[in-house]
Amino acid sequence: MADTPQRPQPPLSPNDALPPVEPPSAGFIVQLFVIPAVIVAIIIIVWATFNWLAHMGSDPRAHVEALKRNNEGRWQEAVNLANELNRTGNEALRRDEAMLRELTTLLDSEMTAASMEDKDVSFRMYLCRTIGEFYQPAALPPLVKAVETNRAPSERDVRLGALQALARLLPNITKDKPENDPNLRRALEAASRDEDPVVRYHAAYDFGVLGDQASQDRLEVMLNDANVDVRMNAATGLARHGNAACVEELAKMLDPAETAGLDAEQEPEAREAKRFTMFANALEAVKQFAAKNPKADVKPLVAGLDKLLASNPPANIRLAAEDVRRDLQKRGS
Repeated sequence: MADTPQRPQPPLSPNDALPPVEPPSAGFIVQLFVIPAVIVAIIIIVWATFNWLAHMGSDPRAHVEALKRNNEGRWQEAVNLANELNRTGNEALRRDEAMLRELTTLLDSEMTAASMEDKDVSFRMYLCRTIGEFYQPAALPPLVKAVETNRAPSERDVRLGALQALARLLPNITKDKPENDPNLRRALEAASRDEDPVVRYHAAYDFGVLGDQASQDRLEVMLNDANVDVRMNAATGLARHGNAACVEELAKMLDPAETAGLDAEQEPEAREAKRFTMFANALEAVKQFAAKNPKADVKPLVAGLDKLLASNPPANIRLAAEDVRRDLQKRGS
């Protein structure tokens, strides 16, 4: 029997090769969107819970006890305690006289031991910074002692830590008139003449925080310091109190052609970062100066702002400079 010839099939179209399109089912939508969203929400809740428990379970006194143990990680406990003190709402802790007394006693014993091992020097430095977070005048004497103690080059970091701690402490004990403390005055005067420019730099900042007439007189002298960073800190400190002696140095800080402050930086990225910081600090200082001294001649500062704006600075610097210039112009008119 002869085979029946097969009739040729018509070619398939692209639509024939695909399965029929159907609307997504509710289950598919749940799998695609709802379940991942629930998983993400659970992860966020778990993270927030652990974060909350960590803060709730943080016992500042446990940090103090850990500081008393002579181990490699003591400096980290000092950092943790400083962060705890610095948290919003911890005003009562910052006024805890008993805790401060424990810390100052510990610092005194560490200073007396005089170990120059890196771990011990670092611990004293961070302990100074922790003490500076308190709102108690009793924190002042141990920090002054740390500023004045200079038995070896390695102790420089402790002195710097104490100077930085004073910058934190002094604004919080103004009612106790720290500017009248002769020991503080002696320590800062000596630091402002130190051979290390970084020490002088921090001393200038502390004088600016104090702001009394004797401190301003010293800052005026420091405007002639050999180090440009010290001069800039002296100028910004004077500006905070409306002292017109700062104007010339502030105008230099605003001038893009002035490169003295950048000479120490070798890498282009570091130079740009330093330039940005100089401009930002100068703009803030000009604002503070103008607010404190409404009758001062600000023409040199306006000229400096014009030079800065003509140099096509970054957008945020340009906007800040325009705002400051506008305010100075309003005052002039």
